[in-house]
Amino acid sequence: MDVLMHLSDLHFGAHDPDVCAAAQRLAQRLGVSMAVVSGDLTQRATASQFEQAGRFVQGLHARSTLVLAGNHDLPLFAWWMRWGRSYERFASQFGVDHEPVRQAGAFYVVGVNTTRAWRHERGSLSSAQIHHVADLLARAPPDAWRIVASHHPLVARDPADRAHRPHRADEALQCWRSAGAQMLLSGHAHQPALLNPLPGLWASHAGTAVSYRLRHGSPNSLVVLTVEASGAVEGGWARYAARWDYDAASGEFQRVLRQTVG
Repeated sequence: MDVLMHLSDLHFGAHDPDVCAAAQRLAQRLGVSMAVVSGDLTQRATASQFEQAGRFVQGLHARSTLVLAGNHDLPLFAWWMRWGRSYERFASQFGVDHEPVRQAGAFYVVGVNTTRAWRHERGSLSSAQIHHVADLLARAPPDAWRIVASHHPLVARDPADRAHRPHRADEALQCWRSAGAQMLLSGHAHQPALLNPLPGLWASHAGTAVSYRLRHGSPNSLVVLTVEASGAVEGGWARYAARWDYDAASGEFQRVLRQTVG
């Protein structure tokens, strides 16, 4: 079984150590093939917060990791760094590639950076980014689960959620679906959801992974994608998306939802 763990909105500096430890235990128990962290690793983009986030991601012991910056990972109070040095502290822990591509087991994941140095919160996509992602998707192995990860969600779960979408989201959805995208991973809104915006294309929103900055009445949560042997589907392999919520009583993450996707 191949396992991908998707976390978002860690917000180190406003994190819960007990929840962090529980997430690491879950990752090690599941034997994660790939960990995808879709941004907002820190609360205020300080060097110490990035160091904490780096140690946490290493503690997941995933065989492969893909980490993206979120809007909170760009300096707010160190405003002078927004001119040419916006990603300097992020890069010190997670590398200079802001749009990494990873393949592990059945998963082929393309990361796209929706943050902008001149914006504090709203995301954006350029036409060049959209077409570059489409080119990468077209090169994926034929049997791979083709996934695009971003910080800002391309699909809104309700009208109030539309403000979280990056500019050119509609263009990207159509282009990437045509190029073979099957799953979109994102965060930012702190509200977990699994949506099916177009035939054959799913969108999974991760909730608040390990921070006490909870919203919408949702507990800390994360997403686990699995590819499992199954005699009930064509090809013999089934794809699932599951939501795991933190249970304060047990001090562990518990699986609360599981759905076949594709």
